[in-house]
Amino acid sequence: MDDLLAVLIPIGILTGLSVFFAGVLAWANVKFKVERDPKIDEVLAALPGANCGACGFAGCAGFAEAVVSGQAPLNGCPVGRKKVADELGRIMGT
Repeated sequence: MDDLLAVLIPIGILTGLSVFFAGVLAWANVKFKVERDPKIDEVLAALPGANCGACGFAGCAGFAEAVVSGQAPLNGCPVGRKKVADELGRIMGT
């Protein structure tokens, strides 16, 4: 019986801690959520996803954010060429 308690008590403590920290993380996720422009996801989906950096940004996500904020041209992706530029123009409304 003592051997069983020696195993169950640490398991119970670790389970309780896990539930507590999961709750803290869930609360923090809601409290500190950063709103993001939905156009960024649309632009990112239209890009080829090569993450090559040929556009001058660290990857496709960086380029997508720059396009939406107006810091990069719509035809800045050399991998996607005209097809991607046309799609980005449609998304951005230009």
